[in-house]
Amino acid sequence: MHALRTFALACPLALLACGGAPAKTADDAPKEEPQHEIKPQLKLKSELGTVDPDAVGRAFHALNARFGDCQTKGLDRVEVLGGKVAFFLRIGEDGSIKWAYLEDSELGDRDTEKCLLEVVRGASWPKPDGGDAEARYSMELPEQSTRPPNDWSSDKIAAALGKHGDAIDKCKAGANAKFRATMYVGPGGKVLAAGVSTSSKDGEDKADCLAEVLEKMHGLPSPGSWPAKVSFGL
Repeated sequence: MHALRTFALACPLALLACGGAPAKTADDAPKEEPQHEIKPQLKLKSELGTVDPDAVGRAFHALNARFGDCQTKGLDRVEVLGGKVAFFLRIGEDGSIKWAYLEDSELGDRDTEKCLLEVVRGASWPKPDGGDAEARYSMELPEQSTRPPNDWSSDKIAAALGKHGDAIDKCKAGANAKFRATMYVGPGGKVLAAGVSTSSKDGEDKADCLAEVLEKMHGLPSPGSWPAKVSFGL
């Protein structure tokens, strides 16, 4: 009986010394926490809002006196100044102008065109619904002279334009836009003024450069004693 009791006590001790810690079961294995993918939240507006065109028209009408002031200043340079202009506006949600440019112009004087744009950019506009909105508006500054300018075709200036082709191309470099110019030519072939419209807001600075080149052009025919007006693509 004594020997049996000794064996029974020794066996558990041997197991601990030889086998180490008890083997872990599948239930004892650490469980992996589920992974949750964090996706960025996009806050981009892909669609434009809307703005009441009648309200835009009323806002333009309210600026008529200031537009007239712009023309009056231009008449000091070109007495036959006048023509149609077409505005393109991007109106922010708060009614401010994000950008504005002339997508068409027969005015023929860049300084007057820029004056009109400054008036537009500094004015308050109807607030759009649903985000920024785009608007277009056309108007005409009537000629104040009793006699209109002589009407020239672009053929009259083709040779002179060709001589200034490098300077024109340099102004247009990198622009994703189309340009249209109008200018007045006075006695002796002197350029009195030139204006440029653009098909994109990215062409605004290019329009300034092009107008400067045109105003310095030489080699134009003389229209006689009364100014001529000519429009052409660039």
